[in-house]
Amino acid sequence: MPLSNAEAQKIAAATGKKIEEFTKPLSATGGILELANNPATQACVFLATDSPELDAEGICTIHEIRPEGCQIYPVILDQNDAAWMDIICPHTAEFDPPTEKLRLALMELDRLINAEAETRD
Repeated sequence: MPLSNAEAQKIAAATGKKIEEFTKPLSATGGILELANNPATQACVFLATDSPELDAEGICTIHEIRPEGCQIYPVILDQNDAAWMDIICPHTAEFDPPTEKLRLALMELDRLINAEAETRD
């Protein structure tokens, strides 16, 4: 999950971890800050679960300060900036269909994250 500088700093302050400890290497993401996955479960490093199953139960350990992308998920953008439900999420039936408001929020978040990545080059 991509995140902004401000979100990464907020998570670091709340968890006591360095940003590099919970994000993927910038060399692997084109300079975009992205939450890393736990190698054992392939889930977000902040999802408390012991299972590698896609629909495994788990608790987000940073739920109160989770990034905006996590708050909006499972709504995501495709290459044409159309909003849709991520088909890999096993819980999409529990959510309302994507709205224009969510699409615009994701587009703004994408713009911010990409602009920040450009400053890291």
